[in-house]
Amino acid sequence: MRVLVFLLVSATAHFLVARWVLAVFPQARARRRWVFAIAGGLSLVLATLRVLGWRFQGPFFHDVLAIAMVELAVVVVSLAPLGLFALASRVVARAFDAVRPPADAAVVEARVGRREAVERLAGVTIACASSGALGWGMVRGRHAFAIEEVPIVVPGWPRALDGYVVAQVSDVHVGAFVGDRELDEGFELVRRVRPDLVVATGDLVDHDADRIGELIARLLGVGARDGAYAILGNHDHYAGAAAVAESIRQSKVRLLLNSGVHLRRGDGGGFALLGVDDLQGRKMRTPGHAGPDLAGALAELSPDVPRVLLAHQPRYFLESQGRVALQLSGHTHGGQINPGFRPAAALMEFVAGRYDRGGSTLYVNRGFGVTGPPARVAAPPEITKLVLIAG
Repeated sequence: MRVLVFLLVSATAHFLVARWVLAVFPQARARRRWVFAIAGGLSLVLATLRVLGWRFQGPFFHDVLAIAMVELAVVVVSLAPLGLFALASRVVARAFDAVRPPADAAVVEARVGRREAVERLAGVTIACASSGALGWGMVRGRHAFAIEEVPIVVPGWPRALDGYVVAQVSDVHVGAFVGDRELDEGFELVRRVRPDLVVATGDLVDHDADRIGELIARLLGVGARDGAYAILGNHDHYAGAAAVAESIRQSKVRLLLNSGVHLRRGDGGGFALLGVDDLQGRKMRTPGHAGPDLAGALAELSPDVPRVLLAHQPRYFLESQGRVALQLSGHTHGGQINPGFRPAAALMEFVAGRYDRGGSTLYVNRGFGVTGPPARVAAPPEITKLVLIAG
């Protein structure tokens, strides 16, 4: 299904670019079949590489895959400004023709030629700007880890735990584009936070369940007083939820799968830390991983202590609000590629940062790694330092 989505997006984007090329490059019109053939070939590249990725690994293959993903991202990011500019150019041209009608065919041809030249220049400029931004996001942006310190007043939080620090990482996506370098860069900041507790809110691996050990080692290496806890995300389901879960259970990282734990009982009663399975479980129906069950997790714990919930997808807040004090999520990557605005905001209600609703607070982490094109633009990878304050 994901390969079909890549194919559909790629085919649509490259077809639109082919139409633009034919509209503004007169020389290309004589080679119309070649233009569409090249567009069709480029459309197939990424989907083919995704299929081959199930069998082939290695740095060279990953580099080729990265180039293909960035090429598609450049095309997709360029289409909106390119389309808007072409529309504006045609509106201006028609208005000018209405005011000063062309006297003969030669004048018409000259005006069309000027318009095509302007649109060619704009298209090249937009493509270069998009390529530059995505290139920066690939080389530097995805490595520009940032600590976001977020104080949150939690109703009923014990005075003895005032100032309790939780370090949150999310969407690590250990795999093709997140390895030792990225893990060491990010977890150096996690250690700098000096957390009481460290949590990983899903998408621990990208597509290979065997890579989970690399993340487990870093989570435990933080040395948080109250340990490390993790939940599953949709990519962990793609990789094999049962395999990822079993590897975590065999380590000292605690997996919260529709379950909870009562922490710091001796400090004013402590608090409940809960975790639910990802919403992807409702679609894939893997035995033992059928999606979130907050009621089941809550049943294990006293209702008299404040509740902190780990749920990978922030839209689960629509179900959890009013039932927990705080939900920590990821999934969105903060949009990951934001060309001056957040396209993800048009599709998602919760994209990044803090949201308060129904007596509960949601915090959405921008994520640690990448998915799709290995680049981040105006969405730096995030380590969240949550400071929980007694209300």
